[in-house]
Amino acid sequence: MIERDVTIKDVAREANVSIATVSRVVNGNYIVSEDLKERVFAAIKSLNYVPNSIARSLKIDHTLTIGLIVSDISNSYFTALARSAEDIIMKKGYNLIVCSTDDKKEKEASYLKLLLEKKVDGILLNTTGKNDDLISEISKSIPVGLCSRKIKNPEFIGDFVEVDNLNGAYTLTKHLLSLGHRKIAVINGQKHISSSVERYNGFLKAMEEFGIEPPETNPYHYHGNFNSPDSGESGVEYLLSLPHPPTAVITMNNELALGVIRYTMRHGIKVPDELSICSFGQITNSELMLIQPTYVTMDPASMGTTLSEMVIERISHKQNIPSREVRYTTTLVHGNAVSPIG
Repeated sequence: MIERDVTIKDVAREANVSIATVSRVVNGNYIVSEDLKERVFAAIKSLNYVPNSIARSLKIDHTLTIGLIVSDISNSYFTALARSAEDIIMKKGYNLIVCSTDDKKEKEASYLKLLLEKKVDGILLNTTGKNDDLISEISKSIPVGLCSRKIKNPEFIGDFVEVDNLNGAYTLTKHLLSLGHRKIAVINGQKHISSSVERYNGFLKAMEEFGIEPPETNPYHYHGNFNSPDSGESGVEYLLSLPHPPTAVITMNNELALGVIRYTMRHGIKVPDELSICSFGQITNSELMLIQPTYVTMDPASMGTTLSEMVIERISHKQNIPSREVRYTTTLVHGNAVSPIG
């Protein structure tokens, strides 16, 4: 026999209050005396009452949910970002739905449509860079905040939070150049992603300042996948096979750095004597590793906090808010995987 669901009427009867009072206590949108609150909460606990969030969302015209779409939640960068975003979102009375796209256009589009069907109040997005028109259109109807990757459609309305990619990569490259390195390789992410472009431009800026102008087709530039350590491994394998292999490599994120380290350990390459390694972003628990790349900091926790606050502000204030951009500065942190030439 299926038991009847407990309703708000049952709670009101148990607490000897009106249905309106129960609703006010549950929704927290009116001032209610402590005595009434205690009676209502006691009745809720006694009856195991669960409010109907769907019915409530129809009445108040929002679902108190925010979607977070990232390329790979298993990447420690996005794990830290998601956790800080969740902390802010929960404190503000919202729930978080997390999705991973694996950087696939179709998967991202599917999740975006799913979140719209769920009537989420806002979306935090680390985009694949392949659904710009769809994202731009969505941003006209609900708040959207972009993390780490821009979209090219100028009609996008929303917020963008990222680190200073150009200066971060510039700092890493200049550090290697100051130590005498000239054959410096770059293992980067996908070509179309804004962070890939910005970080490579930072590399070029430093090289040009030292009078080194890489050819248009730079043999020391390898494009892989930001979410795959295998790309780091394939990249360094290719680079070290060149007639004049690099003396140093800069990986443009932490996952690529893991692949490079894995390859050097498997093939007995001495780091940093035979190859120096730098990384854009820290490898989680790198202090426990034998090989510790020099890196520039990223602050995914602060970025998750900032982006969440900005999107919630858009949800709370229905009036138009101009698109905003926040960039975090980077700091160089020395490891044991870099040594001077000579």
